[in-house]
Amino acid sequence: RWTGLRNVDDKTQNGSSGFTLVELALVLLMVGLLMTGAVSILHDQRERVRYTDSSAALAQTQQALLSFVVVNGFLPCPDTDGDGVENRASGVCSSAFGQVPFRTIGLRGADVRDGFGVAIHYAVNAGVTDLSAMQDPHHSASYFCNAACQASVALPVFRLSTPPTVTHAGAGNYDVCAVGGSHCDGASDKEAVSLPVVLVAWNQRGQLLCSARPEAERENCDEDGYFWQGGFAPLSAQAGLFDDEVVGVSAYDIKAHYLN
Repeated sequence: RWTGLRNVDDKTQNGSSGFTLVELALVLLMVGLLMTGAVSILHDQRERVRYTDSSAALAQTQQALLSFVVVNGFLPCPDTDGDGVENRASGVCSSAFGQVPFRTIGLRGADVRDGFGVAIHYAVNAGVTDLSAMQDPHHSASYFCNAACQASVALPVFRLSTPPTVTHAGAGNYDVCAVGGSHCDGASDKEAVSLPVVLVAWNQRGQLLCSARPEAERENCDEDGYFWQGGFAPLSAQAGLFDDEVVGVSAYDIKAHYLN
């Protein structure tokens, strides 16, 4: 009886049953590959959730701005100091560029951040720092004129004829270049034109200074008349993806919500 047990042990020690070192190595390799794949899948899922959150934040902000117009008869100026309140003095906006004034439009700070935690960029008509432009119903800056800007005229200052219209593009508005283009300027294909308001989710590289971003993404923070829809367009092997998301508020949106 004792001899039989010894024979079984001898077989196990000789490798006729159990795992060899090669088999163990193969098992560990397979486990490692499976774990790597699982981590990659989880990372991709988290990325998709973040971009979905960015889209949702942009849509919510866009709707909140339009609701603000319905109640107040004007659009708010950008928040330039990060306190959630629009910044203006003597009726005019302190700047045409800044963050969304979330408190002014009844949102929380978390509501106006993209899926990567970066504040949504808020650009408005370039004429909002000029009082005469804001008081002129023939200028797109009038969409942002409040009672402090034009106390002698009932709000809203803007009219159905306020540009941009089919026949008049207006001054100081913004064009959004279409995704996938090789450049962004007046000759580029456009996704939208003559927008009084543009919202931008900068996403992955939103924490970087404008000068540190790839050339395509700098278009969305250089404060000129053009914005560029990213849509995960490839930039280069070094730069990664152009993932900015741009949403506009058109004059039609504003008038349809308030004047119709």
